Amino acid sequence: MHMRRQFKKNKAWIISSLVIALVSAALPARADSYLSGTYSCTKVEVAGKSQSCSAPSLELNSDGSYQILSEHGTYEIVAGRWLVLSNSKNHGKARLDGKKLIIFEFVSGGKKSKITYRRKYERPEGWVAG
Repeated sequence: MHMRRQFKKNKAWIISSLVIALVSAALPARADSYLSGTYSCTKVEVAGKSQSCSAPSLELNSDGSYQILSEHGTYEIVAGRWLVLSNSKNHGKARLDGKKLIIFEFVSGGKKSKITYRRKYERPEGWVAG
């Protein structure tokens, strides 16, 4: 009888731990400072064909805000690999590829499109050329 009660307690603890872990993983995370910086468009593909890149720079701030031209909003990192822009009308979700690439994939005018942004290298504060 005692073993059965102990088994039920352990089973309940395991199930509740799994539920908490799943819910935590599903919740969006706030901005990560490692992503903050300026990203420049490096590649545009429309219907599988590369085109010249004229997209404006994307600025991600460590406080969770972003700016692209006059558009301002907040961003979140979801499941550690998706960047979600709150106010983006054109493409609000992008795939993160490491710490330097952000890839937006969307359909525009019936054509599959992809815009790749690469983080600009910025010298650390106080850096002096020798």
